[in-house]
Order: sequence, then C-alpha cells, then structure tokens
Amino acid sequence: MNPLRHKFLPFSFAISVIGLCFSVYQILSMLFFEQTCTDGCSIFASFTIMGVSLWWFSAFFFMLVLILSLFGFAYIIRILTAIALTVDVFLLFVMLNTSLCLLCICAGILVACSYYAVRYENRRPLEPYPKTFLLSLWCFLFVLLLGSSINANQQGISFAKVENPTTNIFFSPSCPACKKILMAEANNKNIAWFPVEENENDIWRILFMQERINAGDTVYQALLKAEEKKPEERVEFADMLSLKYFAMQYKVWKNTAIVKRRTSVVPYIEVFGVPKEYTKTVYEEQPVKLSNDTQIINSLIGQENELCGDAGKPCDE
Repeated sequence: MNPLRHKFLPFSFAISVIGLCFSVYQILSMLFFEQTCTDGCSIFASFTIMGVSLWWFSAFFFMLVLILSLFGFAYIIRILTAIALTVDVFLLFVMLNTSLCLLCICAGILVACSYYAVRYENRRPLEPYPKTFLLSLWCFLFVLLLGSSINANQQGISFAKVENPTTNIFFSPSCPACKKILMAEANNKNIAWFPVEENENDIWRILFMQERINAGDTVYQALLKAEEKKPEERVEFADMLSLKYFAMQYKVWKNTAIVKRRTSVVPYIEVFGVPKEYTKTVYEEQPVKLSNDTQIINSLIGQENELCGDAGKPCDE
C-alpha cells in the first residue's frame, strides 16, 4: 500500500489554490468588468454549457481538488485531473486551428501541473518520476501551439461548398446589416456564406440554419425560420455531446477567429478574394465589370455591426 495515499498532498493543494484564485478572478472580471485578455480570448468568451461559463466549472474543479488534497484522496484527484487534462487537450487542438486564448492557456497549464503533481506525490516508492502518455500529448500540442504562427490567409468554413465563389461573406445571425445582404442575395449561387458568432444565442441559430440549408432552403430562408424560434432557446446539454454540435462550434470558432484577425465588424466581405476595403485599388489596377451583387454590397458598406464576441456586449437584434 502506498504510504502517501491518505496523507496531505502539499503540491496539489498549492496548485489548486492558485487555480481557484485565477478562476474566481476571471469570473469577477466577467461579472463586473466584462473584459477579456485578448481578441483570441473573446472568441471563446461566449461559449457556455447550459448558460454557465467554463470558468465556473474551472473554479469548481480546483475547489474540489483543493478539498481532496487536504485529506489525501489521491486516487480520486488522479481521475479528476485526467478528465480535465483530456478536455484541455481537445481545447488545445481547437486553438491550433483557430486562435490562441491566453487565459485558456494559463488555465491549461494549471490543470497540467495539477495532473502531474498528484502523480508525483502519489507515485510508487521506486519510481523517480511519473510517466504518462496523456501529459506527453498535452505537452506536444502546447509546444506546437506556442511555436505555430497562424496563417493570415487561412480559409474559413462555409455553410455549403460553393465552386469558385466571386464573394465571401462572413456574417452573424444577430447582425441587421447581414440580414439585408442575405435578403438581397437570397438566390445568389456565387457567394460563399461563413457563419460567425456574436453572442451565445447565435450557435443554436447557426445549427438550425445548417439543418434548413441541408433540407434545401437558401441561407436567407434558413435565417427567417431560425428567427421564428424563441430568442431564449438554447442548445440542450445532450445536443452539446453530439459530434454535429462540436463540428459546428469548431467551424464557427474558426470563422470568428479569421474575422477578428482581419477586422472588427460584420459583415466582413471579400470580393474576388480581396477584403472589401481594398477592392477600390484592385479595380483601378485591374478593371473589372461590377455585377449587381457587388453594387448591392457596396450600398451596405458602412452599416456593419461591431463584432461583439461575448454575451456581456450583445449586438442589437
């Protein structure tokens, strides 16, 4: 029997105190200051589980580890930290393909330290240090994330595949100017539509729109049917466990990261692969006959919405 199994675990306790304080600080920042650390952090700020921010789950996790460390329940802590690190491995993978969130990285480091600490304190007497594949995988993704540079020309993921689109439009279901473009271009087959997320209600609207588009509706028809649903309606927790939800959330995070790296407003419009604010120069150097699509888009420039990024700063419906 391991003599450390039911003894106080000082390293796990110390890390859990730091993690709890860090999580509580982020909760207070959201409640009273509505601040995020970077644009990358704001991309994930609106992600919740049943309306509850992940920082509340983080605070509960570290508080639980803190209590268990006092009484030396190392085996239970090993299970909890393994689950938490597995979740963080998934988040690191998402950030590799979207944008780096500094706050999430800090929380992930604390989770990894907590995972390693309990294994070090509860290791077998003859083991110099614990060996774990999960921690090795996390370290690999962590180093890869820090060493990678996000490609500025990274492509988004559209609702439906469009062959050689003349225009790419990144839009939010909550944006009035976006709705005007969707209405004007309801039957246009040459536009690729890329959904982004402004607040926590957008994700279930986008999910519903994808279902309607798969059923044969245009993007505008799908938006109208999504608006008919109750504003307070959210994604159910059971749905969040499905592959369909994670695939759509990943797609939306990726598109939102691209928009935030290039501008601060939606709709974000690329004509012939060039951001709309640069098309005048392109047309002067290489004259292109403007279509009715481009003229409609031109008339809507200046009516964009600020890309909010979290529920604390909602856009006008």
